[in-house]
Amino acid sequence: MIIVNMAKNAFQDIVPSKKRTIRDVQNSRSRAHKPIQKTGDDFEYDTGYDDNIRKPRSSRFALWFVAGVVIIVLVLAFSLLFAGAKVSITPKQNKTLVDAQFVAALDGVAGELAYEIMTIEKTDSKKIEAAGREEIEEKASGRLVIFNDFNTSSQRLIKNTRFETPEGLVYRINRSVVVPGQKTEDGEKVPGSLEVTVYADEAGDKFNIGLTDFTIPGFKGSPRFDSFYARSKTPMTGGFIGEKLTADPVDVEKAKSEIHTDLKEQLLNEAFSQSPDEFYLFEDGVFVEFESQSQAEAGDEVEIIEKAILYGVLFNKEKFASHIAENTLVAFDEGAVSIADISTLTVTAIDKEEARPWEDEEFEFSVGGNAHIVWTFDEEKLKNDLSSRAKAALPTVLSGYPSIGQAEVVLRPFWKRSFPDKVSKIKIETVLDN
Repeated sequence: MIIVNMAKNAFQDIVPSKKRTIRDVQNSRSRAHKPIQKTGDDFEYDTGYDDNIRKPRSSRFALWFVAGVVIIVLVLAFSLLFAGAKVSITPKQNKTLVDAQFVAALDGVAGELAYEIMTIEKTDSKKIEAAGREEIEEKASGRLVIFNDFNTSSQRLIKNTRFETPEGLVYRINRSVVVPGQKTEDGEKVPGSLEVTVYADEAGDKFNIGLTDFTIPGFKGSPRFDSFYARSKTPMTGGFIGEKLTADPVDVEKAKSEIHTDLKEQLLNEAFSQSPDEFYLFEDGVFVEFESQSQAEAGDEVEIIEKAILYGVLFNKEKFASHIAENTLVAFDEGAVSIADISTLTVTAIDKEEARPWEDEEFEFSVGGNAHIVWTFDEEKLKNDLSSRAKAALPTVLSGYPSIGQAEVVLRPFWKRSFPDKVSKIKIETVLDN
C-alpha cells in the first residue's frame, strides 16, 4: 500500500493539473487561422499567439491598375501602328451591247481610232537529205533602217522602191511600206524610222557587202531626196552564182511547213507576253509572214532556213475604250474610261487574209459583246487631295472628280476624324457593279 501511494503521488507530481488531449491541441491549431474579427477591408486572425498579422488588399488594386495602364498603352500603340483610311470608290459606269464595225488608222487620223504596230522576227532552220547538185543563182539580202526627216507626215514607199549604195549597188523592198514622219523627243525633232528587208537587184556575191548608207534614187531631184535615207542594220549576205547541193522540192516544202508552225507558235507566245501593259493586243490583230532565206550546205545535207515576221496591231487601252463608248453610248461626256473586262468583247479582223495594216495604214475590224464601261480617275491625285483633310471634307474633294459616283470611308482607329498625313496610309478600293 505504501508503494502504491508513492507511485500515485509521483504520477501526480508529473502530470499537470489540467488534462489536455490530442483533440485539444488540434482545436487550438485550427483556431489560429480562424478569422475572429472583420473591420473594413482588413481581416484579423487569431494565431494563438500575442501578435496579430494584417494583410492589406490595396496592393492587389495597384497591380490591377498597372496592368490596366499597360493594356491601354498597348491598345493605343497598335491603333497608331495600324492607323489609316480605306476609301471605297464606286465610279460612274455603264453597260452597253456592242455590235459594230470600225476603221482604225495607223496615224490616228482625226475622228478615227489610232493603232500602232509591234514587230517581232525569228529565224529557224531544218536539215534535210540532199538530192544532188544544181547550178543556182541567189540574190543577197539584209536589213536596213529607212529614215524620214522630211516632215511629220508618214511616207508610203511602194513595192520595189530602190535603195542605192555609194558604190552604185541597188537593193529593193519586195512590198510597200509606210515610214513614220518626224516626232518630238525632249523638245527636239527626230526623224521617223522603219526597219525593212531589202534584196539585191541582181544575183551574185558582189552584192554581199558590209554596213553602209543608202539613198533613194526615186526621190532624186525633189526636196525629199536629202531628207529620206537608209542605213544598214545587218550586212547584205546570200548572193551566189554556182553549184550547190539541192533537196527534193517535196522535202523542202515539208521542212518549211514544220519550221513555220514552230516559228508562229514561238512568236505568238512572245508577242502576248511582251505586249505593253497600256495596250491591247487582240488575237485577230496578229499577222505572221514568212521569208525564205538562202539554203545552205551542211555536210551532205541541205539546211532550209526560214524567217518569220510578226506584225501586231496595238490599241491604247484608254483610247480604245473611249472610242467604243463614244460610238455605242447615247450620251458620252468624253471623260477618261476603261473597259472592266476586255474578255467580254470579241475583236475580229475584216478580210484578214487580205489585210496588211502595217502597209495599208488602216485596220478594219468588228467588235461584238457586252462592254462594261467604267469612268476612271487619278488615284494618286485623290490620295494627295485627301491627305490631312477632315473626314467631313470628303464631299468637297469629290466634287473635283466627276467620274466618281459615290464613296465610303473607314478611318482607323475609330475615333479619328481626319485622313492620315501620309499618303501611303490611304488605300483606294474601286467597287464595280455586278
